[in-house]
Amino acid sequence: MKRSVLFYIWVAIVSYLTGPLVYSVTLWVLEGEKVKDINKLLTWTAPTFFSVGILLFLLCIILLRSINKYNFWSQTLAFALVGIIPITIVPFLTGFSSVSNFNFVVSPEGTLFILFFTSIAIVCSYGTWVAQKKLNKIPFIIISVVIFILFIIIV
Repeated sequence: MKRSVLFYIWVAIVSYLTGPLVYSVTLWVLEGEKVKDINKLLTWTAPTFFSVGILLFLLCIILLRSINKYNFWSQTLAFALVGIIPITIVPFLTGFSSVSNFNFVVSPEGTLFILFFTSIAIVCSYGTWVAQKKLNKIPFIIISVVIFILFIIIV
């Protein structure tokens, strides 16, 4: 397997780990609570990110390149905007299937998931940008190691 493919896999994994980390820290800072069952959070969000999220991010890159607007900031903004789609999928995975899933996005719990998927979008955008432009990977690897260690400690 090529090293670039392995780097993209590493970007996806580290990006995903950022979401539960930000979710847990935000819940603790704002509500003073800890995540009661991290396994449920991971079960609800991992399939959504690794299937729908990555596909949407890829489509964003293709679209931005086709209209010649591909740069780091447009990519990051596009990743954050399409993050709303996985947020609306979370209620289906938790067993609440209704037409009012967009109400979930503006609820207090939905706000935590907005931060969850926005943090994923930022880290994924940076990692993808580093890989696409063949920039120095050391800063991203340092950031990813810090995220990984914090994930182990906090979550």
